[in-house]
Amino acid sequence: MGRCSKINYESINSYLDKILNNTNEYRGKFKVSTGFNNIDRLIGGGITSQLYVLGAMSNFGKTDFLNQIGDNICKQGHDVIFFSYQMKQRELIDKSLCRNLFLLNPKRYKKIDSFNLDYGDIDRESLKLVVDRYKEEVSQRMHIIECDYKFSIKHIKDAIENHRKTKKTKPIVIIDYIQAIKSLDIKIDDKQRNDYNLTQLRDMVKNLDIPIICISSQSRASYFKHLSYDSFKDTYDIEDIADVVGYLQLKNMSEQFKNGTDIEKIRKYHEFKNQYPRKIDFVLLKNRSGLDYKIETLYYYYKNNYFCSERIKESM
Repeated sequence: MGRCSKINYESINSYLDKILNNTNEYRGKFKVSTGFNNIDRLIGGGITSQLYVLGAMSNFGKTDFLNQIGDNICKQGHDVIFFSYQMKQRELIDKSLCRNLFLLNPKRYKKIDSFNLDYGDIDRESLKLVVDRYKEEVSQRMHIIECDYKFSIKHIKDAIENHRKTKKTKPIVIIDYIQAIKSLDIKIDDKQRNDYNLTQLRDMVKNLDIPIICISSQSRASYFKHLSYDSFKDTYDIEDIADVVGYLQLKNMSEQFKNGTDIEKIRKYHEFKNQYPRKIDFVLLKNRSGLDYKIETLYYYYKNNYFCSERIKESM
């Protein structure tokens, strides 16, 4: 008993001494910008060692959003591990290059599309410029891991720990997406599997002192309904497990689809979805260290894989 008390006493004193020496560094309160000032303000100043979950409807820009945030993180000198269950490495790189070409000359490259990309049609000088920038600012720190249906939570943990040992850095982890992570127990259902994997990720955040950002699919039953934790597909406890929960949806979604038949709602949804750029609400459902249910507006140039806080006039 006395030994435990002594260890506890020494641990507390060690913590207090480190607070005096360097509060922020010891407490892990470093903050990395998402690249969006309004989103940074919403989540408390930037990304810290917490578990973040981002949801949205299918084909709604979740991957583009986190791909762009991942590039922004690398530009600040931090390593990123991007676990991709949906796309190949080259597809994610194409998205980044298309986005950077668009930013280089919005008027000229506003019709560029990463899914139908022909680099032969792009001015070589512009292409070389964005490729060189990507090499210099992103590629040395971006580690994309292509995951198949056998890639489990254990594989994710092993890859993170291997990176820490070999690179001697604490990476910021992005996972696309929660529902694709393989279950280690074939007897549990999808909801139990997803909550188990989220719990394991939460433990990694705590034990490895790293940020982890996950994408989640939306439940079909929640389409056009008021946003809630039930909107996330096949999860029970996301509200309790995650530190920060955000959601991407059409601007004023709940008001826009309050009335009308299902057919009318679907027609209206596609009308809004096809607007360019698409007006998006980033809804903060939960922030363990701040206020909940705050909304910020984003503009999504989906053809160019680009999100921004203000509309780009030159591209219209």
